[in-house]
Amino acid sequence: MDTQLPSSRVTDIEAIAEARRKHDEVIADLLESSISREDALFVEVAHMGGTPSYIASVSLEWIRRQVNLTDTMPLLKRSIDKETGKLRIDEESIEIISQRSIDWSREAVLAKYLIERDTHKFPPILAVLSQPWVDDPDSDMWDEEGCAKESSITFRRLDVRGRLGLIDLSAKSRLYALDGQHRVIGIKAALELISTGRLDVRDKDRKVKRDEMLSLDDLIAENGLAEAQLQQLGDERMGIEIIPAVLKGESRADAQLRVRTTFTHVNKQASPLTPGEIAQLDEDDGFAIVARRVAVGHSFLTRVRSAVNFKNSTISSRSVPITTLQTLTWMARTYLLAHNDYAGWATKGKELARRPGKEDLARGVADYTDLWDHIAELPTFRAIAAGEPVARHRRFAHEDKNDGGGHGHLLLRPVGQQALAQAVGLLHAEGMSLDHIFAKLTTFDRRGVLRLDAVENPWWGVLYDFNGKRISIKGRETAVKTLRHMIGGLPTDKDRKVLREVIAEARSIGDGQCRDYTNSIVPSSKIKLPEQL
Repeated sequence: MDTQLPSSRVTDIEAIAEARRKHDEVIADLLESSISREDALFVEVAHMGGTPSYIASVSLEWIRRQVNLTDTMPLLKRSIDKETGKLRIDEESIEIISQRSIDWSREAVLAKYLIERDTHKFPPILAVLSQPWVDDPDSDMWDEEGCAKESSITFRRLDVRGRLGLIDLSAKSRLYALDGQHRVIGIKAALELISTGRLDVRDKDRKVKRDEMLSLDDLIAENGLAEAQLQQLGDERMGIEIIPAVLKGESRADAQLRVRTTFTHVNKQASPLTPGEIAQLDEDDGFAIVARRVAVGHSFLTRVRSAVNFKNSTISSRSVPITTLQTLTWMARTYLLAHNDYAGWATKGKELARRPGKEDLARGVADYTDLWDHIAELPTFRAIAAGEPVARHRRFAHEDKNDGGGHGHLLLRPVGQQALAQAVGLLHAEGMSLDHIFAKLTTFDRRGVLRLDAVENPWWGVLYDFNGKRISIKGRETAVKTLRHMIGGLPTDKDRKVLREVIAEARSIGDGQCRDYTNSIVPSSKIKLPEQL
């Protein structure tokens, strides 16, 4: 059977294909001439909640030049005085803006992020487009009833259904970031740093920090960056969504309310991740990665049912988990940082961490696993692994009276686990072996020394609030020093003196009197340091 098409049909198909190709070329030429205009922006139209918006892709350099901060927007800062018809300061709007003011300490952090990270990424900015007439009550753009004759955004469609088009951007138009102000200052700072070679570091109130600045040469040297590639940062593109400052038929007061409400809503809806969720998702922080791998890979933590709470940062007295992912991350950080090998994993201020290499991560997992191997061999943890209820060992005596009283164990509270990791890390870094350290901790565990709510133990008053009969996290640093003292000793007489005074203060019942380790009332000067092994 002959399956070949007649030559006339082939010619027709080729003609159709050629026509389509030319059609596409014409459209491409028309779009190119429209997109490349300086006084207009190519956008796609969206509509939500009664307000149209216009979505575009723009360069970082374009954002630097075009987008301003919300606290400079007259529509939000000024309203029309009903008596005079003139603009006046709007205190309510300014209060709302100030409550969500910019933290300028993030400027340098975000600039470094854009420059140092090849995989940097910002989500789209939400901006409002205003015109000079919006802030002129006498403008002809307002009708006799004070309503706008036109929207502050002029849109010209490029398709039949009006889904694609151009919005006019005259020299007098102004864009203000409603959501993404920190992204804006980070972009501007990064491009300034690349352009000038330096950037002042500021505090959260925008004051320049003395003797602290970012140098482009230093960043290039520290991170092995290519300066030629950095010069292209301004050409990178990201998303922006633009809404009108004023809609057609809207009064200035109505427009102000709508924009102010949008500003409030987008900030309120930006719910931050919980610490546990951050620890689960963080692929840069070496300590979080190590903690996550140990949480799902250590034999003890996987053998005990629901041993790790992966979401919350706290554990109730009756809950099943032994620890939380946030606590495991905190423990990994303090334990590993006690050793100089991991100093490079630490970050300064609000800087984002840089992911360690595979070998470094493997070493961190091995070292942290070693710590948990020793923790798992403590008598209480062996009992839990054998099936004894975690809550029974965690609860205080007064919480479990019907069953003979809880054990109130130090190491079944996140704050106790944190204190242990930090103290053990410091002792190990000073030369004590983990076997030696945990031999003493095993003795403490067997003797009941790790019980929080027992007056004879040093944690009473430090981590256990004897008045409220609850845990007290403010004593964590004191607990770290107490563990160091009891296991290996503190380095100086001054350290020991200060610790004794802090413990005495924690056991105070007022008027210079304290409860000693026998529950007797004595002067604070009679409180001694706990015994060492």
